[in-house]
Amino acid sequence: MPIDAHHLSGLRAITGGLVEELLSRPGGENRALPVVVAIGARGTGKTALLTELAARCESVPHAHLDFERHDWENVQPRELLGHLAFDLGRHWRQFGRLAFPRLWLCMLVLGAPVEITDRRAALRKLRELLAQNQPLEHNREAIVDVVKLAGGVASGRSLPGWNEATDLLLRGLSWYDRRRLVGKIKAIPSGAGNHEDFLIEIAKHAQGDEEDRAGVDATFCDAFLADLRRDYSGINRARRTLNSMVLLDNAHTPGGRAFLRALDEARRRCPDEADPLAVIATSRTWNPDWNESWTLLTPHHTGDREPARPTSHRTNGLHRPTPRQPSDVEDDWAAGSPESRWHPWYLLELGTLSKEDTMDVAAGHDIHPASRLPRFLHRLTDGHPGAITEVVAQVAHRYDSANPALLRSALRTAVPGQEGGESTLLAEIRDHLLQDFPEASQQDLITASAAIDVEMLFHKEILDLRNPVGEGALFKSLGEYLWLRAEPGESPQYVLHPWLRRILLQELASRADDHPLSWVEVHTRCRDFYEKNGRIVAARYHDLALEDVGQTIVHLRRPFDSKHAEFDVPAAESWLAELDVITAAPNRLDKDADPYDQVQRLVGEFDDELETTLAWLVVALWISRDPLGDPGRTLDSTIESSFHHLAQGRGRGSMLLHERAERYR
Repeated sequence: MPIDAHHLSGLRAITGGLVEELLSRPGGENRALPVVVAIGARGTGKTALLTELAARCESVPHAHLDFERHDWENVQPRELLGHLAFDLGRHWRQFGRLAFPRLWLCMLVLGAPVEITDRRAALRKLRELLAQNQPLEHNREAIVDVVKLAGGVASGRSLPGWNEATDLLLRGLSWYDRRRLVGKIKAIPSGAGNHEDFLIEIAKHAQGDEEDRAGVDATFCDAFLADLRRDYSGINRARRTLNSMVLLDNAHTPGGRAFLRALDEARRRCPDEADPLAVIATSRTWNPDWNESWTLLTPHHTGDREPARPTSHRTNGLHRPTPRQPSDVEDDWAAGSPESRWHPWYLLELGTLSKEDTMDVAAGHDIHPASRLPRFLHRLTDGHPGAITEVVAQVAHRYDSANPALLRSALRTAVPGQEGGESTLLAEIRDHLLQDFPEASQQDLITASAAIDVEMLFHKEILDLRNPVGEGALFKSLGEYLWLRAEPGESPQYVLHPWLRRILLQELASRADDHPLSWVEVHTRCRDFYEKNGRIVAARYHDLALEDVGQTIVHLRRPFDSKHAEFDVPAAESWLAELDVITAAPNRLDKDADPYDQVQRLVGEFDDELETTLAWLVVALWISRDPLGDPGRTLDSTIESSFHHLAQGRGRGSMLLHERAERYR
């Protein structure tokens, strides 16, 4: 089906080419396919992606389930397989009705109220029967024996209706209404409501200890895949030209993880028998099952100590890659070998829209792509899809290109509160992003957001962390919920996702001055810590956050004061790198004040021309680098002229200063 040009910007490679690749059946044959998992923090468009995919698969056998609805967070694989089979087994115009007799047989046998000894015997015989991989009608006597064994109770009597149920099963459930089967079994209550859920209710109540339950789940999964393979063979092969699709939202839940693990293990048990099932799941946390061949953040190289990847795992030649980006999909799945180069997982990270994608989203709200608003949205949110959608929905209708200063108050926009009454956009976004963290951890995160990176989480003496389980648990939670980023470098530097950090810093700025961990107190502690440990640039970063322009200027003027060292290209590169770090410091300046007036107030009076030039440059850069500081870019001319003025007579390094000035023309 056609895709709305403004819908799911940045994900067309997934909703288009990738889905077609997963559904295709080259030569009409099954082939090994990975489970595709779209991972991302809250608000990155995972649910919207599956909704779009469900619409695209409208005429293909598919099932779409959300583990966070209908009390499915802890659903057992056998119960979930019943739901999937009911959805896939509906009548599809071209494909007809997929039948799952093996799965229904498993439900009847393994859900029967029998003693554990009988259940284990039935399970053993059932596995032997399924291993033959023959049509069930060819094994009528064996099936009757298994059902009789399962239907036997302590008194030795059989459950009434089981013989009739077996007969219907052997004729093929695809030919009969399921209610007829339910009606034949009188001894087991079907529960309130829908009789079509009867077999699933049996699956819910499968008995046995943990080992037995694992065996039952494995058997159910084997039967489900065997049924699918049979459905796509023989005379049905010609008309079933596309694979079936299963879409699983929020598969980070215990039920979702258990199902994905059971599916992976079932496929490993039959490495030579591929199945016609494409699976796309979403997760907002990292699953340890992926650690064998993937890594969440930049890997630490451990040499020979790093365990080898299983030979059955394929990642297109990449060694323990981080999750792929949507922009990688076309190259990753380029036409070539019919065998997938990715197995058993293909991980995709959602969460960052490009500037062009942001223009797409804004265009859906009748905002011209060339206007200032799309660029502002991208800078403010760092491309976070949910944030862009939320902010543009609130500010687009009042955006005035002649008065961009209105954007400075974007996060303070009044919106209806989730619990009634009036709230602000900032408060609603904060509650949404932090709902996975307990209150104590939320306050610790707000405090820790002051630091350049999350290293400060491991210094409780500085931040007074209140999390009772320690700073390591908070770092681990940030990683699991996909809110950490690894900055490139020889030693990875882990930082908070810029959007989450921006929201946390707004909360830190709102703390009262007499709060024990106020803005001033926290930044002062961070500054003193970095100063003590010789990280001078980081210390000046916090000086600027404290509005101490003087200390920043003392540090930045040193290369220009040296009488023996030339301000050459390397010196200029180093100085600009330090300038970029320092002026990225956060601020809590008044968002209603004019940016130029703020620069003038903070610069004050300096003794000489060099210090004055540096002060105007540093403060103007500091304010302009905050997306809420100067969305109208009124300080660009000040920054440009300051760079040019500073470059006068500075040697060969001046060339880089002039080049930097051109960015602000």
